[in-house]
Amino acid sequence: MGKLQEQLDKFQDNVGAAYQEIMDTLEYKYCWKCPMRSTSTNSHCREIHSMKVLQEALDQGIREKLGETGVSSVLLESLILRTTQKRFKKQGGSAREKTIIMDVSPQNLDLDPKTQLMVKINPRKIREGERIMIPCESIESSVLGVCALMMGFPFRVTVVERFFHKNNFWYVEVENEKIFPLESILGVLIKVIRKDQPEGS
Repeated sequence: MGKLQEQLDKFQDNVGAAYQEIMDTLEYKYCWKCPMRSTSTNSHCREIHSMKVLQEALDQGIREKLGETGVSSVLLESLILRTTQKRFKKQGGSAREKTIIMDVSPQNLDLDPKTQLMVKINPRKIREGERIMIPCESIESSVLGVCALMMGFPFRVTVVERFFHKNNFWYVEVENEKIFPLESILGVLIKVIRKDQPEGS
C-alpha cells in the first residue's frame, strides 16, 4: 500500500492547497461586497462554501471519469451509494432494516396530511407488487434513500414491478421501466394510518 498511500498523501496536499485558493478567491473577489461580511467570522460561510464546492468538484470529476469508461448512470449511482454506505459504516453508522412510523410532510401533496406512514427503511429485499417511496424528482447528487427520507425530501409512492440483482448490486424497477438502486429507495410503504385511528385497528 506504499505507492497508494503516497498518491493519497499527495492528493491530500493538493486538496488542501485548492481549498485555500478557493477561500482566497471568495475573500478577495466576492466576500468583500457581501452584506453579511461583518458576521462572516461567526457564520463561517466562506469555509462552508469552499468545502461544499470542492466536494462537488471532486464528485463531478469522479462521475465524469467513470462515465468515460462506459459506466451506466444507474450503475454509477449504485457505486456512489455503496461508497457512501461504507463511509457511514466506518464511522459507526448502522444500516439495519427497521420499521418506523412517520408523519406526512406538507410537501407530499398526494398524501393526506392527517395520516401517518408505517415505513420499512433500509430494506434488504423488496417483493414485486410492494409499494415503495422514491424521490419525486431526480437529485443532482446521489443520496441514500433513508437519509433523503429523514431530511424531508419530497417523494412519491409507486409499485415495484421487478426486483433483481446485477453486477453485485440490487435494483428495483417501477413503471415505465425506470430503475433505481436499492440503496436509493426511501422506504417500503407498509401501511397508511389515520391519526385518529384507534391503536391496533
